[in-house]
Amino acid sequence: MTRLTRTAAAAFTALTLSTALLAGGAEARPRWHGHGGAIAAGVIGGIALGGLFAASRSAYAEPVYVEDAPVRRCELVERFNRYGEVVGHRRVCSIY
Repeated sequence: MTRLTRTAAAAFTALTLSTALLAGGAEARPRWHGHGGAIAAGVIGGIALGGLFAASRSAYAEPVYVEDAPVRRCELVERFNRYGEVVGHRRVCSIY
């Protein structure tokens, strides 16, 4: 994830949580009466926390190297019958 994506995700999460907490009451009055400052504080706080979180992590990971992968070597070997005659070849593989 890029820094912008992480910041946007954190801001969206903070906005969602703050609106869920503010919209908890079921009263017969205007819903957002007097809560404008709390919503603004939640949005600004979410953006700030998202920016801090995105800036605290590096965007790149350390390279990973494979150590000593086994090497497989194959060769063709002649096949002999009991009279010493060559009757074909077979493939023999060794792992080092």
